[in-house]
Amino acid sequence: MAKRKVKYQNIGTPKYNMHSRQIMLTISILVSGRGDSMEKCIASLEHLRRTVPCELILTDTGCPDEMQEWLRQKADKVLKFKWCDDFAAARNVGLRAARGQWFMFMDDDEWFEDTTRIEAFFLSGEYRRYQSASYVVRNYANMEGTIWRDIHLTRMTLRRPDTRFFYPIHESLWPLLEPEKYLEDYAHHYGYASADPEVQMAKRKRNLGILLSAIEEDPHCMKHYLQGVAEYYAMDDWDEATKMADAGIANCDPSREENAIHIDGLYAASTRMRLRGKKSLETVRVGKTHLEKAELSDLAKASICSDLSIAYGELGENEFCLKYLRDYLDWKEYFAKHREEWLKQETVILDSCFENFQYRKAMGWGFAAALSVGAAKEAESMLFRESLEWWLDAVRGWYTLATEQRREKWQNDFRAVADGLEEHEQGSKSGAGLQTDCWQEGTDAYSHLWQFYRILTMPEDVPSDSDQQVAAGQNGMRAEATEQNAEIAALAVQLKEKIRVLMKQGQNQAVLTAIGQLQRFLPGDNELAELQEQCESSLL
Repeated sequence: MAKRKVKYQNIGTPKYNMHSRQIMLTISILVSGRGDSMEKCIASLEHLRRTVPCELILTDTGCPDEMQEWLRQKADKVLKFKWCDDFAAARNVGLRAARGQWFMFMDDDEWFEDTTRIEAFFLSGEYRRYQSASYVVRNYANMEGTIWRDIHLTRMTLRRPDTRFFYPIHESLWPLLEPEKYLEDYAHHYGYASADPEVQMAKRKRNLGILLSAIEEDPHCMKHYLQGVAEYYAMDDWDEATKMADAGIANCDPSREENAIHIDGLYAASTRMRLRGKKSLETVRVGKTHLEKAELSDLAKASICSDLSIAYGELGENEFCLKYLRDYLDWKEYFAKHREEWLKQETVILDSCFENFQYRKAMGWGFAAALSVGAAKEAESMLFRESLEWWLDAVRGWYTLATEQRREKWQNDFRAVADGLEEHEQGSKSGAGLQTDCWQEGTDAYSHLWQFYRILTMPEDVPSDSDQQVAAGQNGMRAEATEQNAEIAALAVQLKEKIRVLMKQGQNQAVLTAIGQLQRFLPGDNELAELQEQCESSLL
């Protein structure tokens, strides 16, 4: 079930007055006086405005008086809007004043890296074949700009008399028109990347306040529920996020066309929030029910399958873990070949379906399950999909966070699989030439499995210094950590406290760097692994 859009025949450009037809594109921006980012935003449009016949409309939602002259110099029109906690109302001010054949909108805390593809879209005449277009918004999770998520957002449309913005927050154009062109130009967005956690929390609470009021006014609008889930998710409040997702599903009115894509996200969120809240049994019960009884998009099915594979892995139900992992991987391959279908179905929660954090964790649990049931071929096939470096990183998501008993079982499972292959793979068990950053070339059927086995089950009494360094460098992937002296142990306690302080401050990149450094001296430390997972999860 793909993203629903209103389809129109190729009716050509709507006829407005002569002056209107001379403007190919209206660019409309809400401005609130955000200083440097606003200047970057407008400056990033200069080449587009010189190349394509454009008009720039700035809707002022609260800029200081001393900025008014600067705004008038930069824009074709400056419009005033008295803020009323309604982004759609503010957007519609610029939309009503637009004269361009096409309309594009953005915020003043976004700026383009490049607009070449947008320019070519209009100058080549390609725009005549489409009704709408999207570009990529790169949402940053930290101020350093090292962690981000890209998502295509429909920000451009052929302007029609019925074009309007809806929803008071996380507003959208309606109707959504097909066919849609997916452009690869991207805009940087740092709107939720403040280094001050109190600023971040204040913005989340502001958003929730608007959303809860909107839900009270219109309890059958799925967009509001899904965005509410996203806000609670960002605050690590899994219980409230779960309640919000379930409430949205219970109140869905399927006759409302605009609800279709958002209800898919809510079904996926209902499963994901339980998994994040460490409720594996509930995750299984709810996720299976949704797969069996709900009408879901393919991307929602893929998302739920990934969560079920992880939940079953946590429960030790290995056959089911593998079953849902296989389904998830099939969907991953399908969407890799059908990218536009993926983009049409993408929404909040579903946009992380194939992100590395989710994919890595599902694969880790699936690999452990394959070893537990002795499925050597399947385990080898999983390893073959990704680099050795990727796998060594993936192990942290399931192995080091497990109990000591589970880690011991995993080690025994791996040894049992290796022993079962021994008579056929005598030449593969040699430790000579062991590499820890890439797969070795091998001719046997289980070359990846053997190399991974040698790394992750390396015995304590490794004879050479170089092998000891290799073993110590596996970031906690061996079952037994190297014994630390009292001085290092005391220092580790202090550093962990510092890491927790940095996490509270939202300095996620500094946290990940510190954890990586500390893990070199404390391989196998569960507390560090848990802190790392918390940090990575908060970035999703």
